[in-house]
Amino acid sequence: MTRVLGIACLLWMSVVGCETEPDHTPRPAVRAAVEGRPIAMKPGVDDADTDEVGAVVSTEPWTFGGYEGELVTTPTHQLHLTISEGRLRDALPIFTGTALRHYRSMLSEGSEEGLLDPPPERMSTFVFGTRPEWSAWTTWRLKRGASLYLGIERGGYTIDAESVIWDIGQYDTLCMLAHEGWHQYTQSVFRHPLPAFLEEGLATYAEGHRFRRSDDVPVFMPWRNSERYGQLRSSRYRGRLIDLDQLVAKPPQFFMVGSESGLLTYYAQVWVLVHYLMEGEGGRYRAGLIKLVRDAVEGHVATSLYDADRAAGRRGRNLGPNTGRDFIATYFDEDYESFKAGYERFVDRVVASGNGTKIWQGKSPID
Repeated sequence: MTRVLGIACLLWMSVVGCETEPDHTPRPAVRAAVEGRPIAMKPGVDDADTDEVGAVVSTEPWTFGGYEGELVTTPTHQLHLTISEGRLRDALPIFTGTALRHYRSMLSEGSEEGLLDPPPERMSTFVFGTRPEWSAWTTWRLKRGASLYLGIERGGYTIDAESVIWDIGQYDTLCMLAHEGWHQYTQSVFRHPLPAFLEEGLATYAEGHRFRRSDDVPVFMPWRNSERYGQLRSSRYRGRLIDLDQLVAKPPQFFMVGSESGLLTYYAQVWVLVHYLMEGEGGRYRAGLIKLVRDAVEGHVATSLYDADRAAGRRGRNLGPNTGRDFIATYFDEDYESFKAGYERFVDRVVASGNGTKIWQGKSPID
């Protein structure tokens, strides 16, 4: 079965026009920027020890519209739940807390370089037991703006740093939590948005994990994503890959036209594009990716693009015909055609015969 993750969180600005009562306050990162204060967790919500990440601070009844559930508070999250007792419910506190740590460290790979800031407050997540419950909440929360999201057949969305999903099976629900959690995190912490292809690419990069019954905590493994890999491989061998020119220029909803397959191919390709930025060309682009993400956290993206554009003008050349290519030229490679050729070679290596086993193991297929 397939899942479509993050469809409704296409761009931060895509929800500005929605009537999102009852809360019109800016997201925490924007409030911090306006007030000129640093991003920092509230007292008692700072980095917890490993044993505390999945701890339940409190549990209390939570109801809406005749539906009954619980509000479970952890050191990092407020979990609004209507799902039944069982392994998935038990896994949510430790999974969401560990996922948050993963978002902050997944680019640094054990180094302090690139370690991202914690959110300023506990993140609010809604996991409903059924789609009707999810629909009822979405209708109440978004009012007339709900129609776009109610069209989601299997997925979730994130608005104003709140993720809202429903139970679609344990593994898929956890993958969706990891994906939407990244959008939650960026909406909470980043002062400038990332370009869509990287916002969604990093969300898919965050999905891969292993969480066996014998595991105390989930292990996040960005390559361990058989669905993204399978879609990438299928599209590659059927000649249906999206050209990089469009991939970095168009928002995800552009690829929804015609069939779900186009959107799934988009997500598979931005997933492998982030892997290319992390590992491709001997790791040449990884520092640029870390710098871009850090610039987004600190609100320096516009300045970096402007400075690069002025420098390009002095050299008598353009950065590119669209913003996506501007980002590539500014942070990764001024020679776009060389970057594109390297990306295409990387995809060919990833989907080569025999690599499916490595993907299942969470190992890099290009090692």
